[in-house]
Amino acid sequence: MQNILIRSIEEKLMNPEEDLTYLTAEEQFKRIMDKVSDLPDAVTSGNDLLDRLRKSKKDGIPLKIKFGIDPTGPEIHIGHCVSLINLRLFQRMGHKIVLVIGDFTAMIGDPSGRIEDRPPLTEEQVKINMATYEEQASRIINLKDTDIERYCNSSWMNKITMKNWVEIIKNISVSQLMQREDFRKRLNIGVGISLAELEYALFMGYDSVSLKPDIELGGVDQFLNLHMCRQMMEISKLKPEIIITYNLLSGTTGVKDDQGRLVKMSKSKGNYIPIVAEPSDMYGKVMSIPDEVMWIWFRELTEITSEDLKDLKSEVEEGIIHPKEAKQLLARVIVGTFNYFDKGIVAASETDFNQKFGGKSVLIPESTQMVNYSEGKSLKEVLSKESAISKSELVRLVQQKGVRMLIGENYEPVSIEDLSKQSIECKGNIFRVGKRKYIKII
Repeated sequence: MQNILIRSIEEKLMNPEEDLTYLTAEEQFKRIMDKVSDLPDAVTSGNDLLDRLRKSKKDGIPLKIKFGIDPTGPEIHIGHCVSLINLRLFQRMGHKIVLVIGDFTAMIGDPSGRIEDRPPLTEEQVKINMATYEEQASRIINLKDTDIERYCNSSWMNKITMKNWVEIIKNISVSQLMQREDFRKRLNIGVGISLAELEYALFMGYDSVSLKPDIELGGVDQFLNLHMCRQMMEISKLKPEIIITYNLLSGTTGVKDDQGRLVKMSKSKGNYIPIVAEPSDMYGKVMSIPDEVMWIWFRELTEITSEDLKDLKSEVEEGIIHPKEAKQLLARVIVGTFNYFDKGIVAASETDFNQKFGGKSVLIPESTQMVNYSEGKSLKEVLSKESAISKSELVRLVQQKGVRMLIGENYEPVSIEDLSKQSIECKGNIFRVGKRKYIKII
């Protein structure tokens, strides 16, 4: 029987369509501040934010909330979505969402936090990336809402005259731009900085000059860029936007850096979950994270209130709720978040996990992938293709006894020699690749 607190929290978190326009300005402010970064100056400034929320309520005019995404790659991972989840919260409160696709700035690449230059993208590469972004973002934000404003920043960056641009940038000092820690690090190790990278924050700031938002959201890695947006608006005699920043999401492994901080989610580190991952795979990866990371993900990836999170942690610490139950709740909510809160998909992903790892685990889970043998193809080629890992990674996995074949009632390790067999020789066999992928050759 499900714990009462878990059931109550799940009902709230799995109902993303709830209309929050009834909240008072003070209630909105509390919900917003519950999720902001725990670093100093996460909101600039809190009092101004509350005043604008109150004025919005009094006048019945929604605030304009800006959020920008540069399509620098075709795939978004769940760490990219912390700001999007909070953007959805503003949307449900009745505020106007202004979504900026940085097709112009993507050709430069945001230098924030990088100690090497980013390879430039062509217009064609940016267009290819953009094609997938809207579908992925729509898993979180209701892009069918007719009140949403969507822009590509090339629409104004391609029109600005050099005269107008100089009028703005003559008020920005190079020494100010060079105060950035990432730029200083690059210069110290002999890595150059292009003028385009140096001006990236200015281009982003011009987006705000063009759109005149009340608020802009972003991760803490965007802190300096967002402050430049405020400065650019002030230079242009506009009321500067309020900036709200959110923590960067910890990766799946719980690994810490040399300063004891959890390493952020990153494709380059392989500690990420794509938002388009198979629901059962997503569920399993959430269940594999350390408990320390679980509490961070609850705060950053769900709309749980600080009170509910405190109560949940308390019941886990007191032994009323088992940590696994809390993590299963998180897994269900995360799978729901990125799969349109489809209860059937959520239930199927949990069933699949239990079939593989739970007390009712079965030898052949329902999610086992059926693959036709390929004439002339080796087992290595088939397993590599179907598990979406390289042949060299597959060999390493075999050496670690991470690839197994069902023999009788047990999965036995596959040898390096087995990989060279023709797939037809393996017809009818079932293989487990890693912990979660099951493949049957038919």
